[in-house]
Amino acid sequence: MKETKQLKDRLLMRFLFSFLAVFLVFNTINAQVKSVSGVVKDATGEAVIGASVMFKGTTIGTVTNLDGFYKLDVPSGAKTLVISYVGMKAKELPITGSTINVTLEDDTQVLDEVVAIGYGTAKRKDITGSVASINSEAIASVPVSSAIEAMSGKLAGVQITTTEGSPDAEMRIRVRGGGSITGDNTPLFIVDGFPVNSINDIAPNDIESIDVLKDASSTAIYGSRGANGVVIVTTKSGKAGKVNVNYNAYVSWKIIAKTLDVLSAGDYAKWQYELALLKNDNKSDSYEQYFGNYQDIDLYNDVPTNNWQQQVFGRTGFTFNHNLSIDGGTDKSKFSFNYSHIDDKAIMQMSNFKRDNLSLKLSNKPTKQVTIDFSTRYSGTEINGGGANEQNEVSSADSRLKYAMIYTPFPLKDLTSDSGSSGDTDLGNLYNPLVAISDNDQKRERITFNMAGSVSWEIIKNLKLKTEFGYDDYRNNDSRYYGTTTYYVKNVPAQLNQGLPAAIFTNDSRQTFRNTNTVNYDFKQFLPNDNHHFNMLFGHEYILVQSKELTLLHLMHLS
Repeated sequence: MKETKQLKDRLLMRFLFSFLAVFLVFNTINAQVKSVSGVVKDATGEAVIGASVMFKGTTIGTVTNLDGFYKLDVPSGAKTLVISYVGMKAKELPITGSTINVTLEDDTQVLDEVVAIGYGTAKRKDITGSVASINSEAIASVPVSSAIEAMSGKLAGVQITTTEGSPDAEMRIRVRGGGSITGDNTPLFIVDGFPVNSINDIAPNDIESIDVLKDASSTAIYGSRGANGVVIVTTKSGKAGKVNVNYNAYVSWKIIAKTLDVLSAGDYAKWQYELALLKNDNKSDSYEQYFGNYQDIDLYNDVPTNNWQQQVFGRTGFTFNHNLSIDGGTDKSKFSFNYSHIDDKAIMQMSNFKRDNLSLKLSNKPTKQVTIDFSTRYSGTEINGGGANEQNEVSSADSRLKYAMIYTPFPLKDLTSDSGSSGDTDLGNLYNPLVAISDNDQKRERITFNMAGSVSWEIIKNLKLKTEFGYDDYRNNDSRYYGTTTYYVKNVPAQLNQGLPAAIFTNDSRQTFRNTNTVNYDFKQFLPNDNHHFNMLFGHEYILVQSKELTLLHLMHLS
């Protein structure tokens, strides 16, 4: 009887546990498929079209339709819904039911922001086009060497990618994606009204704001030049008041974050044996040429190996960046001076980057109707190292990174540092990673000088005439060395003595002169109140560009 009772108790406990498990699974399934929906409206009761609705802490979300309606399946663990829209205050609401209706309020602070547009400025609330902005505080909060790096991840609809991790590597900006398959998708860069080819040479600490014009409405004034978007950079100007002196500096160290796993010495020897059999109809002659008798393969288990990833990319990088700014003035005269220096040693051998920036802006108001502005900028940049990828390579995989990954981890019998140079051998067309770096040496020196001035005259009330003059001088010297292991040397035409080391010297310069004359009239005195705005702008712009490029190829004869 006692055993029967114990059996009944066990069966009862199993039943209860089974019921509890089924109950939990049933509720979990219900929680996973539970959905939430609602309508997003503004303070006037109108539907908000295109509002962002997301679960906090996730990337799951949607946007409202033409009626302001949204519907989402609630993922496991989601507890809070975040609703946001440009120009309105974002709201976070707990998920307490299947229906959540939201009323968003206007963010007056954002709407009153002044943003740079074509040949002028405007309040954000008065703009019908799409404009993304980033201010000096957000730029200064990120310790980077390039203004483009500071923009990364902070502007909606603006994608920024880098070609590689070497200093001064090319960074691509795409505004709402690329519009052409074969053409250039680079946006138009405007710095203080002056069109430039790049903003890489501008110190991030010298920037007041960056505004990106993204659609046809906002870029129309620039014509076809703005087809890929317009990036408008406004540098810092002096402010009336006491003289302010600011000095900022930071120091950082960097190391390679992660290395990829590679074969051990024993596994590498076994792989080469299998590869030799596969390529030579089960004959191991080529294997024994480098590795010896296969019966002694266990000796490779204790052979010390080279960690090529650490030798090529494993040094401790160091960055020192500091800047000095002085500004001040009176109601009539203002000035701003900025100096910035950055010294960046990369984690890759033979790579480093240096840059000095100087800028000066002056503003004077001799009369109430006349304003005279003058600015000048200088940038000197020096870059050493060919980077991780070889120029003119057959593919992106033909690089120093490849050699550091798959080059032999230990010295082989009768194997020299340029093994593989005689074609596709059993070991592959590989080269010693450190030799590959020295055979791809490069030194670049770049100088940019910009000078601009303007005179603004308010002829009568609300009618302004503005004349601007600008000069930009760009010079770049590129010295590139290609050793015998490089793809470039192996593919030099036969008539140029194929196979010899080569040095290419490229000097290019570009001078740009700009003159812009605009007349602007504000009709606000004829409008009933401040809720209406109407401006008219007439202008003429003249840009003259003169460029030169000289390339010299020098083949080095080996004795």
